[in-house]
Amino acid sequence: MPRLPWEEGLSASPITCRLRPFLPHDRDACAAIYAAARRQAFHWCRPDLFVPGDFDRDSAGEVITVAVEGGRVRGFVSVWMPDHFVHLLFVDPAHHGRGIGRRLLRFVEETFGDWAWLKCQAQNETALAFYRACGWTAGGGGVNELGPWVAVSWSVSRFPEFPGTAPGRKIP
Repeated sequence: MPRLPWEEGLSASPITCRLRPFLPHDRDACAAIYAAARRQAFHWCRPDLFVPGDFDRDSAGEVITVAVEGGRVRGFVSVWMPDHFVHLLFVDPAHHGRGIGRRLLRFVEETFGDWAWLKCQAQNETALAFYRACGWTAGGGGVNELGPWVAVSWSVSRFPEFPGTAPGRKIP
């Protein structure tokens, strides 16, 4: 069976990163990852649209968790907690395919326990396939400055084996 793009190298490069809360000294690394990963993922846009300074603006007021390996930030997830909204989830493009994004996504599931959602640009087919492979569901959406986006969500009601779920439990 062929491997999906984010699965390449998983057996050769196991995840050795640890997750921890964002600290002020992580800012430059997260900002650089944010710019580089968006330039790669949003290939239909002009690369100069994505600059490191966007990180501060786009993550303001959110809870950020970083994936660190060998003392270096390899990825991060930024969440708007009141809405269970995963606003930013990005991995350093040099470390794609090692399971770091999957680990960050599982952390989100464990953190919220019931449900979470995010917006994914419709043209970012690799990311949409990744979220689907992780058990998230795509549907609905809208349009923003980068084009059409798709709402992607996760709910424990779809995963009865997830700890703490009761049969018939309603998810908001």
